[in-house]
Amino acid sequence: MCSSSRLYVSQKIKPTNMDKSSSMRSLFSDHSRYVKSFQLFLDRSTEHQCMQEFINKELPDILSRIGNGNSSINVLGIGSGSGEVDLQMLRKVEEKHPEVHINNDIVEPSAEHVMLYKELVSRTPDLQKMSFKWNKMTSSEYEKQMKEENEKKKWDFIHMIQVLYYVESIEETIKFCHQHLEKKWENRHYSCLR
Repeated sequence: MCSSSRLYVSQKIKPTNMDKSSSMRSLFSDHSRYVKSFQLFLDRSTEHQCMQEFINKELPDILSRIGNGNSSINVLGIGSGSGEVDLQMLRKVEEKHPEVHINNDIVEPSAEHVMLYKELVSRTPDLQKMSFKWNKMTSSEYEKQMKEENEKKKWDFIHMIQVLYYVESIEETIKFCHQHLEKKWENRHYSCLR
């Protein structure tokens, strides 16, 4: 059973080079500490198992409902990390719509993860029908930029994995995604929130 939302951590990650008052700092301020914490989370949860089940069992049906008749499919990945899960989902889009070009916009605040994602793409074969646009920023920064530029871009498929923990407003983030979801799909989209 997928129970990634019920994670019980029995060991603590010891802060390094920090006094007691700074140990409550946000994990954003110490990337190596964030990486250790996230790895501990993955080791103790069924997160990856749940994602694989979703990608293999539910996503194909969702993807069969988008892009019909279009020459391209627009995908927005928010919090894409180093791209492994994104590429799995993009391959599912490609399987359902082999004739179309996939435009993939990525929003990821970690420069290291963006670099790893780019490296993954460069060594992954058969991505000729996919284009990638990396945006090194947070979801909130991306939303703000889109609003300031009065950008009206629409996507056929929008996904977020472990993003809602970090946004300034969950409601505004979901509203933003809904507003930028291609209108013909908006009444048939699904949400998978963790």
